[in-house]
Parts: sequence; structure tokens; C-alpha cells
Amino acid sequence: MIHTNNLRVIEIRNFFKKVRKLINLSIVLLAFLSFVYLVYWTAVMSDEMILEYSSKYFSPLATLIFQNDSSLEIYRSTAFVLAFLIIPFGFMYYLADKIEEKLIQRENKIDEILEKNREKQEKINSLMQYDIINSYSICLSLDYESEKIVTEETRLTLNKVIFQKIKKVLNKTFLNLKVDFGEVLIVTSFDFDKYDAIYSIILKTLAKIIGVIESKYELKIIPNTFSDAYVNNKTLSQIERSNYEIKKLNFKNRALSSALFSKKYKYLNHNKYAGIPIGEYALFKDSSTSTYELNVVYKNLSQTLASIS
Repeated sequence: MIHTNNLRVIEIRNFFKKVRKLINLSIVLLAFLSFVYLVYWTAVMSDEMILEYSSKYFSPLATLIFQNDSSLEIYRSTAFVLAFLIIPFGFMYYLADKIEEKLIQRENKIDEILEKNREKQEKINSLMQYDIINSYSICLSLDYESEKIVTEETRLTLNKVIFQKIKKVLNKTFLNLKVDFGEVLIVTSFDFDKYDAIYSIILKTLAKIIGVIESKYELKIIPNTFSDAYVNNKTLSQIERSNYEIKKLNFKNRALSSALFSKKYKYLNHNKYAGIPIGEYALFKDSSTSTYELNVVYKNLSQTLASIS
């Protein structure tokens, strides 16, 4: 038996169950009466005295069927008629099955349509949660280590030289790409499909620059990248502040991405820089708390860059 939670289907099944039960009772009753009338006809044919005492019980139905016949044969004919009536009742049983089947099929079809509409709406709702993620940013920050003291002026100068070089390469490849820098290099875009190409150029260009600088100077450059995505566009200062807070969580020499970015990135069937979830981190400030759900793309970004160069 097929189980269902459709109340209408249950009602249809219960109704036709009663109909079939009624038909079965009718068939049994007709068979029984047919047999009784046949036996009665046999009895009255052998002894007409039986007719005198019992005709008031058997004649009403027989005369109703054969109104113009007064012979004893009407009892045998009645038995045959009652037996014959079993056939249309059997057909009614078959018809009840077919009608029930059609009605249930119709209800199942309605259920199927409703389910498809529900799934379609769920898909629309699911797509909307990705569609509203409409932009992303890539932040690149650099730290410097040396046996000598790296002055603030040196750090700013190196940042400017490196960031200008990366910006020049990016703008040459992607004409309308927005690239800004100050303390950090910030790339912002609405085109998620170009993320892999943009990020790859940043890594390749940075790898070459680091190779040149570290070979000429007693200096080690420690890079850090963070990719984030947004439902509502963020200002450069907001993006820079988020990157700064991520660094305060003691994530250095890492390539990281936010859970929101990863959600959109994977939805678009990209996987090159998908990253692995590493959990949710909280940064406690004066009167508030910032939380970040992060993915790590590269645990040792310097090592990755060295392999690229």
C-alpha cells in the first residue's frame, strides 16, 4: 500500500473503500437471494402446499420483477435475474476502482505541480541569497622583517613602490578594475568571474617583486591577503578596517577569505582559491565585538609565492 499525507487522497480512498464494501455486500446478498429463490422454486414445484404458506414472503419481489406472470416459473426467473444482476454490480466494483485511480492520479498530479512550484520557489529564494552578494574586495598588506630597524618611512616607501607596481599590472590587464592603496592595497570589483585571474596576477606580480627586493636587501617581506564579499558595498575605509582587524587576530603570512565570499565563490563553481573553513573568530573592542568566519587559502603565503616565482 502506498502511504500518503494528502488528506484529499485519504478521503477518496476511504470513500471508495465504503463503496466497494457496499457493492460486495450487494453481490453477496444477490447471490444469496438467487440461491434461495432457486431452492424455493424447486420446493414449490414439488409441493404446492409450500406456496400457500410462504408465497407472501417470496411473491412481492417476484411479482415486482414479473408483473404480468402468475406462474410458478417467476420464482426460477427471479433467481436467474438476481444472479444476472451480480454482473453489473461486478462491473460497478471495477468502475469504482478505475474512478478511484483516476481521482488519486489527479490529486497526485496536483501534488506534483505544487511540489514543483515549491521547489522552484525554493530555488529562486536560494538563488536570491547568492545574487544579493554583488561585490568583493581583495586586500593585500605587507609586513617587513630585518636585522636592522625598518623605519616607518621605509615601510611606507616600500608599500608604495610594490602597490604601484601591482596596480599598474592590474590596470593594464583589467581596464575598468578599481585599485586603491594606502596602508594596504585594495582591489574591488563586481565581476566574480574574473576573481581567479585578478588574484593570480596579484600573486604572480607580488612574487616577482618580493624576489627582487629580498635578493637585493637584507629584508624579508611577509604578505597577507584577505578576500571578502558584500551584500551592501563597503567604503575603502571599512574594507581597510576589516583587513586590519583580521591581522589583529594574529593571522600573518596567510591568504584568507570570508565565509560570505566563499559562499558566492563556490556557488559560481570556482574552486581554485576556495579555501578551507577554519572557524569563527571574535575581536573584542571597547564596547563591541567583531566576528569573522574565515577560510584559509594558503597557510604559508610566502612559501606559495616562492614556488610561483
